[in-house]
Amino acid sequence: MTEAEKKALLHIATETDAAALLQIARNARGKSPTVEKAALRRLTEVSAKHTPGTVEHACWQMVHAVEALRRLDGRKVARMHRMRPKIEKDGEIGALEYCALKKTVGFDEVMDYGTPELTAEAIVLRHPIHFSPAALAAARARLEQKGVQVDREGNIV
Repeated sequence: MTEAEKKALLHIATETDAAALLQIARNARGKSPTVEKAALRRLTEVSAKHTPGTVEHACWQMVHAVEALRRLDGRKVARMHRMRPKIEKDGEIGALEYCALKKTVGFDEVMDYGTPELTAEAIVLRHPIHFSPAALAAARARLEQKGVQVDREGNIV
């Protein structure tokens, strides 16, 4: 890791402005995957407004991650126009249950980027008491099908 990357990572760790973090990720694109992904992960932390550690916070982290990935790819329409209304209608838990049972485009986008911990499936597995056995089984199977190893507690290893 270069000195510039170390300096960038230290800055990212304290940055609270989502727009600045997105710009850091853009600037790092093609130069430093480590810095780019760190900026994206931090962006999801500061953008999700619920209490960290909750299902709701994790759900919004996923939403912000997918939308940020779309912006990084230069897409005009970056918002999750199906997921946001689903959350509004069924709540975060209901929307995540749906995603676990039905493979979504967002899953592929996040997996292709290399951040499986930001998928709805990973969230479902980390919070098993909130989800049906069918959703838990589908989430685990989908992640494992992509070569992601998941421990008994639902953590990605």
